[in-house]
Amino acid sequence: MARNANTLSHRLRNLDAYAKTLDDFSIKTISGATVTLISAAIILTLLLSEFMDYCSVDLRPELTVDKTRGEKMTINLNITFPHAPCFLLNLDVMDATGEQQVSVDHDIYKVRLDTLGNPIDEMRETHRAATQADGQGTAANTPAVPYCGSCYGGTSPSGGKCCNTCDDVRRAYSALGWAFANPDDFEQCVREHWKENLAKQNKEGCTIHGFIEVNKVSGNFHIMAGQSALHNNIHIHAIYSYMPEDYDFTHTINHLSFGTKYPNMVNPLDGAGKVAPVRDLQYQYFLKVVGTEIHYLSQPSIISNQYSVTEHAKQMVSGFLSQGNTGLFFNFEISPMRVIYTEHRKSLSHFLTSLCAIVGGIFTVAGIVDAFIYRAENVIRQKVELGKQL
Repeated sequence: MARNANTLSHRLRNLDAYAKTLDDFSIKTISGATVTLISAAIILTLLLSEFMDYCSVDLRPELTVDKTRGEKMTINLNITFPHAPCFLLNLDVMDATGEQQVSVDHDIYKVRLDTLGNPIDEMRETHRAATQADGQGTAANTPAVPYCGSCYGGTSPSGGKCCNTCDDVRRAYSALGWAFANPDDFEQCVREHWKENLAKQNKEGCTIHGFIEVNKVSGNFHIMAGQSALHNNIHIHAIYSYMPEDYDFTHTINHLSFGTKYPNMVNPLDGAGKVAPVRDLQYQYFLKVVGTEIHYLSQPSIISNQYSVTEHAKQMVSGFLSQGNTGLFFNFEISPMRVIYTEHRKSLSHFLTSLCAIVGGIFTVAGIVDAFIYRAENVIRQKVELGKQL
């Protein structure tokens, strides 16, 4: 029994691929110690680098055909016009399906700017106008009966029957595509001194910011001077006598993006701007919008868009009831491709394999270098000793 056990033990020893030498037969050299320290430093450096690579994630892009249908797209914008007052500018949207949004004011805000480009305090202006109106009402002994102004054939923006302000009448006419040519024809505008108040704003600037929702099809949105209207299914902008003539479309695009913001998002038009040497200029930006998805390992996915841009400017001839060529146009085209970014992290098995490859590879190479140095030292020593003997 004991003999069988010894035989089995002997056979197992023969399978040992890492045969050990006796300490008495081991030779330790300074060159070997140097190689050991250098290889250990290299191993630690590579292991640290591999660990950092294992902990980091990378985004891998994939290009695929965009098969989505019926999507809506949000356009975020912030544009400053230093030489055009807010009441003069209108934002309209048109797309390839024939849908039009005229004089968009939902989720779009206009900030008046003084001649130095500073925002005008709307609360202060509103309070001043209200104070003046109260004074006029007291002087005229305005009756206490609730006022309900006529909409002059239009429909009140609030859905009722009353248009109590000049702006209510203007919006009621705009909704029907009617011309709001002479404010003096409307009682509300005369009472509010609407034309006189607008004349005071002729030298102001304007910042338009907010967002609009559009169909995800090719189209354009534009900012132009004058009142937007649909006349015989033709989109026009009318310039009236009470509107200023001394304006231009010098502009700065503070921000323009399509969809949800995501990390490291690059918008080519952010911070771009043009100085208009003359008034009647048409600025066109042609945008190629590409659908973008980002899938994270531990966060909700983001569906957004990115875009590229080319631009063009030309001088136009504008006038009353012109086709509205003077202004700022953004023509966007939807790409049939979609870019999908997916976060990836190396697996644990890949990390362990890399560790073994680093340690084994450096250890093997270090052994070869040490053996070469040791043999070279022996050869040199033998030649030196042989020279002394001769």
